[in-house]
Amino acid sequence: MHKHFNSKILYLISIVFFIVVVIKIFIDYNFSINSEYDFVKKEAEVLNTYSVAYINYYQKLFADNIIPLNRSTLKALPLYSSSFISNVFSKNNKFHIILRTVSNRGRNPRNSANKEELRAIEYFKKNRNSKEYFKKNSDYYQYASVLRVQKKYVPKFIKERNSAAYNYKLGDVRGIISIKIPIKDINNYFFKNFLEPIIYDSILFILLFLGTSHIIRKTKNINQFLEREIKEKTLQLSAVYLSDKLTKLPNRNQLIEDISRAKNLKLLHLAFINIDGFKDINNFYGYDIGDKILKELGKILKENCCCKSAIIYKLPSDEYALFSDDYIPKEEFLEAVHNLINIIDKTEFDIEDNSILISLGCGIATGTKNIMRKADMALRMAKNENKNIVVYNNNLDLSTKIKENTKKISLLRNAIENNNITPYFQPIYNLRSKNIEKYECLVRIVQNNGVVVPPSEFLDIAMKSKQYPSITKSMLDKSFEFFKDKNYEFSINLSILDIVNSDTIKHIINKLQECNNPQKVVFEIIEDDEIKNFEKVKEFIETIKKFGCKFAIDDFGSGYSNFSYIYELNLDYIKIDASLVKYITTDDKSKIITKAIIDFASALNIKTIAEYVEDKESLELLQKLGVDFIQGYYIGKPSESLI
Repeated sequence: MHKHFNSKILYLISIVFFIVVVIKIFIDYNFSINSEYDFVKKEAEVLNTYSVAYINYYQKLFADNIIPLNRSTLKALPLYSSSFISNVFSKNNKFHIILRTVSNRGRNPRNSANKEELRAIEYFKKNRNSKEYFKKNSDYYQYASVLRVQKKYVPKFIKERNSAAYNYKLGDVRGIISIKIPIKDINNYFFKNFLEPIIYDSILFILLFLGTSHIIRKTKNINQFLEREIKEKTLQLSAVYLSDKLTKLPNRNQLIEDISRAKNLKLLHLAFINIDGFKDINNFYGYDIGDKILKELGKILKENCCCKSAIIYKLPSDEYALFSDDYIPKEEFLEAVHNLINIIDKTEFDIEDNSILISLGCGIATGTKNIMRKADMALRMAKNENKNIVVYNNNLDLSTKIKENTKKISLLRNAIENNNITPYFQPIYNLRSKNIEKYECLVRIVQNNGVVVPPSEFLDIAMKSKQYPSITKSMLDKSFEFFKDKNYEFSINLSILDIVNSDTIKHIINKLQECNNPQKVVFEIIEDDEIKNFEKVKEFIETIKKFGCKFAIDDFGSGYSNFSYIYELNLDYIKIDASLVKYITTDDKSKIITKAIIDFASALNIKTIAEYVEDKESLELLQKLGVDFIQGYYIGKPSESLI
């Protein structure tokens, strides 16, 4: 049957190839025929253009007496020389084209028009507006362009020898440029150009046919080979799809399949296990050592799992799973997880002369729908609360939190689209001059209904949803516009996300280039636990300070404050965090730390600004401690307008 099938295919392919070749020949032939006429006419037009230019050029030389016309120079006249040039040209061009300048009154037989040329002259006499004549005869193509009398001028030399030679009126046909192109030579040219691709295409089709025939004859063997390869690749892909390449343990896909096959939800137990701070291990020791820890950990978990029916899985990144769908009491499963975590806590991973200790976090869900999602919730809670194990219960359900975040993202997106990001301005009071000299620009969302949304409701989600750069750009645009005609310093908050964002930096530079007085601009860098990307921050400050701007560190004194980088960053202001100022009148530690910051800043010639000043008592104490500026509700609340 295969043989019969192959024969039919070969027969069909032969017919198809034959039809294709015939159609190709027919198309190429028609194209050649249609192209010949246009080709010949264009060739003639090109030659005619050249001849006209030649004639006009030499006639002008004689007319302007640059070449005097006499017996010696007579042969240089175009009408006289055209026949000699035509003979040479006809012999040397491959189409044997004859190009002559002829007249029906030619005194020289060589310049006298023949029968076909006389027809052309008569045509031009009858059709005064026509400039060319083109006709295909039996042996040649005849092309002609008319030569009319354009200026009543007869050279004296000619007039003396033949008084009737130039007896023309203006506009009369005095001759033509005649171009004859033999059809035989043109046909030979086009046939050659037609035949070459036909031969090439035929050879190509034959080779294709032979190649296809060979492939079809081998179809049976190829099919058998492909079937074997597909089976082998399917097994390999199945192994890759369902197992982790590094540890060879079942992977997340296998876990999903195993959970989907489980019949009784009440019997399901699942633990997600994660290595604490594994990113730091990779960064410190390198990814090769990190991979070896992952392999060794998988091996230890598998060897020490006391639940015989439970399976260890390797999930993406540094995560593992322990799953059982057999009847095991919840307490027994929890005990097994506790046992594994205790073993790992006591295990030193000796890898390449490094002794590394790790700790695990674990989230557990049992006997419930959506068990993977709930185990993941429990794991995230364990990580957030720095616990070893968290067991899921309904109180951990994050769906409400997710809905809140979704609502915030929608609020933020609408605010950006509707241009509702609005700067509010809080005054900063100079304790020495007793004047308000600065304002801090604080972000708000003012909705269309007039509701003002504070930054605590949207800034955190803005950073997570990548909307933060849009907020910064809007604050820059509106703050610069507001203060362009005001004699106050104004400060704008920047986070490390802004400083490492090249688009935001370009936007800042553009605004400064457009600003009339960039010396009034202050950028407040928000201090997180410690300034990361220190070199990037330093480079940014150096670049922007070239415009004359000032820089402040915001929230200094909150959490981990590194005094060493203050000098390195060449700052102008230190803003003392509200957590210190808030209790400065009642807490001695806050007062001591604040005083230390003020003295430190003063020694470096850096001005200090105390935030969160709520009462007169705080103001007076801060003034005694040596603070330069204060900011807080006692001076003024943030507002859309200035005080």
